[in-house]
Amino acid sequence: MMEKKHDLLDILHLIYVMDPMCSWCYGFAPVIKRIIAEQEATMQFKLVMGGLRPGTEKPLDEQMKESIRKHWEDVEKISGQPIDYSFFSREGFIYDTEPSCRAVVTMRYIKPEAEFEMAQAVQSAFYAQNQDVTQPSVLAAIASQFSVEEYEFLEKLLSEEMQEKTQQDFTIARHLQANAFPSLYLLNGTSIHLLSRGYRTYDGMAAHLQRALEKLNP
Repeated sequence: MMEKKHDLLDILHLIYVMDPMCSWCYGFAPVIKRIIAEQEATMQFKLVMGGLRPGTEKPLDEQMKESIRKHWEDVEKISGQPIDYSFFSREGFIYDTEPSCRAVVTMRYIKPEAEFEMAQAVQSAFYAQNQDVTQPSVLAAIASQFSVEEYEFLEKLLSEEMQEKTQQDFTIARHLQANAFPSLYLLNGTSIHLLSRGYRTYDGMAAHLQRALEKLNP
């Protein structure tokens, strides 16, 4: 007799809304990685691209650079994540986060088991290595770390389908009212519970998740 498959709504889901070019998401990367490792036996994990600055066309000016730099310094100080500040020597950089979000979505469809690692690799390339992750060729090179052919990834990345799928992620993020990144939700059946909006330390996040799980299973 075949075992009855679990209905999707019977399974707890941890939904993580982020953007690979969001500094606090980069700071949160070790925290969410640890949480996922600890909870993978009890719940499913879903990554949603939030779209921090999708479609931006205006290059960063000095005032914007100064504002961003302060955020990055806070992230580095609080999270300990390494940052390459030579980024701020770039001239005419357009901080469009759509391509990097689309790269993660593309990996979801080519090699889903590498989606989360792709997100973290893009984060590291941008923040720790000062790579221009708005460029498709750079994103394809990052994808090649996961045994994906660059030409195959590039073709998929530039497709209308992946542009549409990425926009769908942005729409989901808006429906979740994820207006700050990182945001973390617990999906239990048809009920969605906000766990965290913005950065939290591992201890704070683990304790908050534990309290939420205890409420679900008193």
